[in-house]
Amino acid sequence: MVLSTLSYCFLPIIGQGSGGCEKTPLNVQGFLGYKSTEDPLYRADKLMVRAASVIDSVGGDVEGYLSVVEAYKDKADNSAMMAYTSSWGEANPNGGKEVIDEYLERTKLDVMETEKYLGQILKYLNLEPLPARKNP
Repeated sequence: MVLSTLSYCFLPIIGQGSGGCEKTPLNVQGFLGYKSTEDPLYRADKLMVRAASVIDSVGGDVEGYLSVVEAYKDKADNSAMMAYTSSWGEANPNGGKEVIDEYLERTKLDVMETEKYLGQILKYLNLEPLPARKNP
């Protein structure tokens, strides 16, 4: 995996971590940088767009890079939206814990796609992924 923190971070997000963490959209939003200005990926897409000048300075594929950045932003936004939507699973008619689980499973797939785009962005920028954090 490109971001080695994904598996460590996402298992607690969906409630399968070692501590049996609570299933909450805030974990997903924090992982994606949508919860707080202190989150590592907070507004990362804006920095990624500014980094296009690095790609341009070495004669790289700027359009391809910006396309991947846009795909990353779309997937990250969709992941945050799905996580938020999951929080209303029990409140809706015909809702319940199964509905929350279904939304969180869809969210997990979106987060994995987001990770894939982050990996592509790192390759464009000739950067190595950081090691997993012990406490995400």
